[in-house]
Formats: sequence, structure tokens, C-alpha cells
Amino acid sequence: MKLLRMVASAAGLTAAGVAVVLAPTVAPLVFPRTMQRHPGEWAFAAVLLARLGVEAWGRRGHDRAARAVGKADAASDWMLRRGLFPALAAWTIVRLAAWLPHYPFWPWCRDVDNYAMFAMHWDVGELPYRDFRAFNFPGHIYLHWALGKLFGWGRPGLVYVVDAAALLTLGGALLVWGRRRLGSMLPGMLSYFVFLAAYLDMQIELVAERDWHAALGMTLSLLTLQAWPGRAGRWTSAFLAAAAFIIRPQAVLLLPALGVAASQGGDGEAQGPRAGAARLAGWACAYALFVLIGFAPLMIAGVMGDLVRGLRVVSIGGPYSTFTPARALAILQEQLGRPTTAPLLVALAALSFRGPMKGEARPWLAAMLGVLAYRPVSPVAHEYLKTPLILAEAVAWALPVAWCLRAAAAPRPEAGRRASLALLAVLFLLYESVPMREPYNCSFPAVADAIRAAARGGWPEEVPPGGWVWYSRERSAQYPWQDYQRLLQYLREHTGPDAMVANVLKNVPLPPINGLVGRRSPFRVEAGITWMWMIREDLDGRFADELRGAGPDSVVVWVPAEEDAQPRLPLKQLTRVIRDEYEFEARFGRMEVWRRKPTGRR
Repeated sequence: MKLLRMVASAAGLTAAGVAVVLAPTVAPLVFPRTMQRHPGEWAFAAVLLARLGVEAWGRRGHDRAARAVGKADAASDWMLRRGLFPALAAWTIVRLAAWLPHYPFWPWCRDVDNYAMFAMHWDVGELPYRDFRAFNFPGHIYLHWALGKLFGWGRPGLVYVVDAAALLTLGGALLVWGRRRLGSMLPGMLSYFVFLAAYLDMQIELVAERDWHAALGMTLSLLTLQAWPGRAGRWTSAFLAAAAFIIRPQAVLLLPALGVAASQGGDGEAQGPRAGAARLAGWACAYALFVLIGFAPLMIAGVMGDLVRGLRVVSIGGPYSTFTPARALAILQEQLGRPTTAPLLVALAALSFRGPMKGEARPWLAAMLGVLAYRPVSPVAHEYLKTPLILAEAVAWALPVAWCLRAAAAPRPEAGRRASLALLAVLFLLYESVPMREPYNCSFPAVADAIRAAARGGWPEEVPPGGWVWYSRERSAQYPWQDYQRLLQYLREHTGPDAMVANVLKNVPLPPINGLVGRRSPFRVEAGITWMWMIREDLDGRFADELRGAGPDSVVVWVPAEEDAQPRLPLKQLTRVIRDEYEFEARFGRMEVWRRKPTGRR
């Protein structure tokens, strides 16, 4: 019998190996196309059917099947209670360790540079919205001004340090929210794991963006209302929501969700319509107060009217907006077509109207409806506008997961079976929500490069992962990383703090200069020359006049070969001023620095 068992085991292992080798060839011939396109979903269905089949077999008196079901149920219960949380936590820590050390060395995108430049100009009395044409809300201007005043201008890594701290704050808030409101830290851990998988995949033009920070403020505001009900929690929530609005006006789409949560109250607080209305009114008053405080600097400077007039650029039919009802509907359909979005809405609706989790689910159902409208109603459907939906969906999935955990823990004879089904549901959610690979930006070689750079006080030898697409020589970058860093260092060392630096680089990723080196720009418009990249206005003559008036202490960064290479930025008049009144000084790859000619040589 032992020999037969050994032979059978060897035959089974051989058959399994052959099946693995032949699977890619045989599968297209055996399985239908639907199964080939969705192997994971069909595999989960097969496991579920096998589990139910073995259970039915065990009920008919087959002891081995019954024992197998019992062991599977016990293992599932252990995974839900003890095993899954530390596994996800350890995996998350490893991912963060492979991302955090090199994140402060990432290059900026142009949006981040805009607000750093505004802050520098405001610090010397040149007002945004009046002296500088702009239409975005001032939240990030305040952030860069505070960092500049505390640590000095031209310290680019600080922005990413703040962003990383915000990301870690989200993780802590989710864990506490899960424990206090959902009865377990596992749902919050799973939500954080899902969101990190998306965020650590993002490139420079998507991270540290306003829409992520605005969505984060609204999410933390809602988590605070649910985890810390009471007056202090409502005031903290109102502050976070107001900060989100000051960063991005689309944050108002989540106000209904916050209103539902604010009116609910917590244990020990009076219930009923009148008490709920009083709590909502108190929260709304606090929110209005914090919004007023947030816009107070603009009111004191007398530029609120200029901001309102600047918003005409983004109005429907304006030179910036591409909004149409057809575009909004197409984006909404695209969002609902995500494999996890529509099922989540159904689950939240079911939890909102039946069962013990109504109070937790209703605000998140409203939040999901709000973020579904976020990108469709925006003037331009940028990629970074997808982040609010990604964040809200990741957090909201914690509620169905918590319901599964409660069902699995119910003291009933079928509790073990529920544990198996709950674990399968959680794993299926992870499969659908998280790519089956490590995030692109998790790189221990990049961590080692960043540590060496920090030790010598410089920058990494290789471009960090988040900027690889735009700055690596392997991708035939217009502005290779080493050339770009040498250019920035040259400007820091060969221009004074009062010098004007005109950035006339025309090709994507439209690399920033001013905020990174702490030098102001002569162009009095948001985004500088790239205003014409997105907005249907010709400012060539204005740019030429502003550069002509930049004064003797000014330089231009440009690529002369790009003069006629970018039809969206012809800038004929500006180019004429550069060639007439500036002269070559230094070259870094294709990029050149030209300095203002002495007066007698023009």
C-alpha cells in the first residue's frame, strides 16, 4: 500500500507539472473565450462550487469530506480573525519601505511648480489673481508659502515629505476608524492596502495633486465624524472639509455625505430629527467659519474679486473648459464600467436600507455618488481627477468587508461556512481591486540610490521611478534626468535669489524650474508659457513684453531647436526677444541658459 501511494503521488505530481506546462497551449482549445478572458473570476467560481460540493458530499455521510470542510472553515476563521490583518500590514510596510525613501527625490510636475512660484511672488508683494492671472483656488499656495517661510525657498523634497505624511495619516485614520466604528482594524487595513496599490503606481503628474489632497480632506472629515462623534469631532471634521474646499471647489460634491454623517451623532448623544438638525447646523456653521478663515488672506489682500473674475476661464464655453453633457455621460459610463464600482454601489445601497450598518453605510453611499460626479462635471477631464473615486471606493469597500466579518462571527451552526465564504469574498475583492504585481514605484534599488544621494547631499544618479517615463534616456526623454539636475544646480549656484528665470521649455513633461530653484518668473500668468498649452488664448505678445521688462538680472532656460517644433506654443515674438536681448551662457544636453545682454550690447 505504501508503494502504491508513492507511485500515485509521483504520478499526480507529474500530471500537475505537465498540466502547468501545457496549460497555455491546451487552454485556448478547451475553455470558452469568456473563461480565457477572465481566468481569475472563473477560478474563484470554481473554488466556490468545489467548496459547496464538498460540503454537500460531507452532509451525505462522507467523513473525509466533512473533516475537510471543517478544516477549511477553521482555517478561514483563523485567517479572518488573526492571519489576514498582519499579512496585509506586513505587505504594506514592505511596499512603503520600497517607496518612501526615494519619494522626496522625485521631480515635480508643472502644477506643483505653479503654486510654489505664486507663493514666492506673493511673499514679495506681487499678488496672485491680480498681478498674476490665475483661476485655481489658493489652498496649495498657502502650503508652499508656509514651507518656504519655514524652511526656505527651493527645497523641492519638502512637498513630497508632506504628501507622504498625508498618505500615512490616511492609513492611521482608517485603522482607527475600522476599530472604533466597524469592530475590527481589518476593513480599514484592506482599504488602505487597496488605495496604496493605486497610489504607488502613479507618476509625477498624478501624485501630490490638488484633487488627491481635496479628496483626502473630505475622506478624513467623514472618517472623523464616524470614529469620533461629538462636538470636537464635528469641529475637526468641519476644518478638514473647509481645507479641502479651499484646495479644490469640487469638494462640495461630498458635502451631502458629510451632512448625513454630521446629523447622526454618536452614543450618548440625543437622537431624533431635532437633535440631528441641531448637530448638522452646528457642523455647517463651523464649516462656513473655516471657509471664511481660509479665504481671509485673499480678502485682506483685496483679490477675491480677481479670483472670481478668473473663474470665467473655466466656465462652460470658456477658453479652458471642454465640458459637454455628452462628455460627462461618457465619463460616468466609464466609471460605472469599472469591475468594482457598480457592485460596491449595490452593496452600499443594501447596507443603507437594511441591517445594523445603516448608519455607517449611508454617508458612504452619498460619498460614492458625489465622487462619481467629480470628474464628469470638471472643466477638463485630467487623469488626476480619477483619484477621488479611487480613494472613496477603496475606503467604502471596508463596509461590505465589515459586514462579511460580522456575518462570519455570528454564533450560529453555519458560522464556519460563513467564514469560508467571507474569506473567499475578501480575497476576490483584493483580486479585482489590486493589480497582480507590485506597484511600479516600489523599488529597493531606487531606495539605495536615494540613500546614497542623501548621504552626499545631492540627487540620485538614476531618475526615481515616478519620473522614469518622462526623464529616462531609455525612453528617449526630451530632458534627461542628469542634464535636468545639472541645469537646476547651475541655476541655484549662478543666479541670485532676486533673479528672474524665464522657463521656455516647450515639450512634455514641460519640466518646472522656478519653484525647484527658488527663483521667480517674469511671466505673470499661471503656468507661464504653458497657459497656451491648455487654454485657447494667444499670449505670445504679452510674454514677449514681460520678458523684455524682466530687467538685467534675468536668464532664459530654453532649447533653441524647439523654436518651431511645438505648434501649440509657437511664441514667435517671445523667441525674437530671447535672440535679440539674451545671449548663450551654458548648455546641459539640449537645454541652454541664456543671460540678459549688457545694455550697451543690445
